[in-house]
Amino acid sequence: MLFEIAIVILPVFILVAAGFITSYVQLLKKHIVDGLAKFFQDFGIPFLLFFNLAILDFDNALDLRILICFYISMIISFVIVSVISYTIFKQPYINSVILGFCAMFSNGVLLGLPISELAYGTDSLFTNYTIIIGHAPVCYLVGIILIEVVRNKKNLLFVGLRNTLAAIFFNNLTLGIILGLSFNLLKFEFSMQFEELMKKGTSWIIPASLFTMGGVLYYYRVISSYKIPFTIIFTSLLIQPAVVYLLGVYSWDIEMERLRNAMIMAAMAPGLNAYFFANMYGHCKDIVATTILASTVLTIFSSSFWIYFLS
Repeated sequence: MLFEIAIVILPVFILVAAGFITSYVQLLKKHIVDGLAKFFQDFGIPFLLFFNLAILDFDNALDLRILICFYISMIISFVIVSVISYTIFKQPYINSVILGFCAMFSNGVLLGLPISELAYGTDSLFTNYTIIIGHAPVCYLVGIILIEVVRNKKNLLFVGLRNTLAAIFFNNLTLGIILGLSFNLLKFEFSMQFEELMKKGTSWIIPASLFTMGGVLYYYRVISSYKIPFTIIFTSLLIQPAVVYLLGVYSWDIEMERLRNAMIMAAMAPGLNAYFFANMYGHCKDIVATTILASTVLTIFSSSFWIYFLS
């Protein structure tokens, strides 16, 4: 059964591996990978989020219990890794915050969406999209404020909030989310023919993004000590989804058909935004890059385990 599940989700990782191998043999040059990554980060993924949020049925999708479970698990992951990094691995404060950010920023868009779709079908993705709405804003809010209030000794609250809001709202992913929500809440609708055309027209974005992700992981891979990456990976792939499960089942009694997608989202490897966050502050880039590469490979096993556990 576990092997059968792994086979089902294998296409996701085959696409990542194809991008990695193509870059390894230099058929995909670094400047091309950078261009593709910028295209998908600035336009492809934001447009995909806009469209899917614009047509999302919030009457059936919005479940505050699931959101609470997911975000609590995310904050717990952040605290665990930040505290361990600071106290045990003796990392500076800013490094500890960045490593905590890496632990809580699961790759819900490029890994969570396709794996959930393969495992549970397209109709189940409403849970994924409701989580995505606040995922990046909450992560950036926590990470940037905790760093900025320490970096700026004067006007702590004002500077921290200003930098946080600028980072969040001048981010194309956030703009795509806001536009999609606005379109939906204002009751705008696409014609049936146009909506079907857009579904077909956006179906290539995730596969192409996964292929590009493989190239990014090749060119930005770094060999580093694996003690901290192992801590982040263990927390992200095992503890975070376990917290979602425990809270959802024993605190809220959430139906498993709804909760399972949230668990898959929580069980994904850290996303590339964790590297962008580390790069923004110029700290821990080697550790974060190593963590993303190793955890993406391990996700094929951890996601198979969680899907088997939930079956």
